[in-house]
Amino acid sequence: MRADTRVIKVWCLALLVVSFPGCATSLKREGRCLASLTPDFLHATEELANLEAAWRRSLLKSEDSFPASKPRHLAELDGPGISARPFLSDSDTLKSGSTNRHKEARHAALEAYARLFEARLRHQPTLDWYGRVYDRLQTRLEEEQILSDVQLVLLTGPGLLFYPIIRWNIHSVMWDGSDPDADSDSITLYCTDRLVNVAALPEPISVETE
Repeated sequence: MRADTRVIKVWCLALLVVSFPGCATSLKREGRCLASLTPDFLHATEELANLEAAWRRSLLKSEDSFPASKPRHLAELDGPGISARPFLSDSDTLKSGSTNRHKEARHAALEAYARLFEARLRHQPTLDWYGRVYDRLQTRLEEEQILSDVQLVLLTGPGLLFYPIIRWNIHSVMWDGSDPDADSDSITLYCTDRLVNVAALPEPISVETE
């Protein structure tokens, strides 16, 4: 459900990017970058959710297979080095089988967690970049909206002369003094490189049926 909500937000942002008048090149680039990341993000979240569910099921199975402890009245009969039951009974055989099942279930739980851990490491870069690009795009849209509102307020008066100063102040506050359009900006570099690689991918072959 959370992934579906995030996807809806992504497409809303994409529509705003397309429809925003005077949209900057950087805003369009990051919108395209986010759109290209969305399928990978959905695949990662779905795989992680399935692996985590499988791991939790294996944990429950491991707990259910845990062998029952010895009854209290039999434990009291056993002294140091002395067993109240010198021969294996049917309950001992069942307990041994239960112990083996518990070991197998515990091993399966460890393997399930190893698969989950490996998938988290593999998908973490995608999840991190998706979140960073999403936040960047959202901040740009908020800045553009604020600047548009300021322009409308100043349009009919002499205050329009102060718009460049106001724009610079708003930009400094929104980005905490950093420059998101700098050539060395990590998100700018990532999105530029990603879009080049996406554009270089071959087009899928379409099969026409008669």
